[in-house]
Amino acid sequence: MAKKSTVGGPRRRRTTKADIERREKYQSRAERDHMWQRRAIIAAVILITISLVALLVGVLNDQVITPRQAITTVNGDDISTEDFQNRVQLRRWQTGQEIRELYMLTGGDVNTLQQYAGQQINVLRNPVLFGSQILEEMEEELLMAQAAKDRGVKVDDEQVEREVDQFMAYMVGIQAPGNDTPTPTTEPSLTPTPLVSATPSQTPSSTPTETPLPTTPPEEVTGTPTATLTPTTVPTETLTPTPTSTLEPDQVRATLDKAADTYYDNAKEDSGVDREAVHDLFYYQALREALLEDIGQEIPTEELQVNARHILIAFDPAGTSEQTGVPVTDEQKEAAKARADEVMQALQDGEPFADLAQAVSDDPGSGADGGELGWASPDTYTVNFADAVREATIGEIIGPIETEFGYHIIQVHEREVRPLTDSELSTRKQDEFQTWLDELKVEADIKRRDDWADRVPDKPTYNELLGGILG
Repeated sequence: MAKKSTVGGPRRRRTTKADIERREKYQSRAERDHMWQRRAIIAAVILITISLVALLVGVLNDQVITPRQAITTVNGDDISTEDFQNRVQLRRWQTGQEIRELYMLTGGDVNTLQQYAGQQINVLRNPVLFGSQILEEMEEELLMAQAAKDRGVKVDDEQVEREVDQFMAYMVGIQAPGNDTPTPTTEPSLTPTPLVSATPSQTPSSTPTETPLPTTPPEEVTGTPTATLTPTTVPTETLTPTPTSTLEPDQVRATLDKAADTYYDNAKEDSGVDREAVHDLFYYQALREALLEDIGQEIPTEELQVNARHILIAFDPAGTSEQTGVPVTDEQKEAAKARADEVMQALQDGEPFADLAQAVSDDPGSGADGGELGWASPDTYTVNFADAVREATIGEIIGPIETEFGYHIIQVHEREVRPLTDSELSTRKQDEFQTWLDELKVEADIKRRDDWADRVPDKPTYNELLGGILG
């Protein structure tokens, strides 16, 4: 027998669908209006909540997720989108500042400005091209950092601050502490030396200025536009150059510190990047110098050099084939060979070498000096010429020796192992460093995001940077 309920009173009847329909049918108008208002409020709250969530997700993606995503990966190490965007904005500002400084140095001559900075101006107009160069710059920096770790090369704060001091000293026209080089002029030239450069300049080899024999045929120089310009700042009254002789060491220190603070503040105000982003440029410059010094230790401080002279009988003395790109003909080569044989015979008959060089050599540089090339490494000459001066008997006239330029009659005065000059050693170190860096880039595993170009900022804009002077 089922147990009876001990709770007093009748049980509550369940609400049925019919009950709900009956209530809605007999609701008053006020009750129905209240019901719909309530439903509208609930729907509005739901829509607002969805919108806020979508907005929050968008902000989170733009401000947190995207900046932290890798825009490129170098041998497994990432460069974040945020770091890349900061560098682009900083470099755009630096480029604009340098072009403005050049504009002032030229007295507002736009034609001269285009001559010296036309490529930089064009690149600045193209944010994606500019961004591509900056991305390559940062990939190269990361490669250097990885290599430095492998080689045990480290950079401390003192080395970084030395780079900062050198650049600030250049800006204000004083001598940096510990720098024995002459004080920079207060009116920099049209091509100031960059002290903060993400990519090393392609320093030419130490070919003597007298020699007409580059290791490759002459070509029109066509430089690839780069965005790596000298960081500069708008001149202010507080940074007026003061002669070094009037400054005590503590005054030099105060001047450099003030210049640095001004530079960092200007970068923050105009490009939106903080001090750390600017400081990174000086760090990587210091790292580059440290690696250059480390690799430079492998460079011999002396080399075989020869002191020689020559007479060149060119295949095409007028240079027509070089201008048109049409190869020299067999007939031109045969004619040049016949002329070279005649010169060789004249020398054997006793004609003075210097007189013949001045009279018939197609090398205007050395020809005017009797064919003299001076002391130089054979490595600076084109291959056949280099082999000839390495092996020739001292004093003997040899030839004709064929190169891509024509036929040469050569006489080696002296040949000996000589110490490299400071300039030559510096050039060799730069060349070796660049070769090493190029090999790193060839071997590197670099993977960029497919949409990297969509993440390139265009701030500061071209108009903000140069609109006032170039329109």
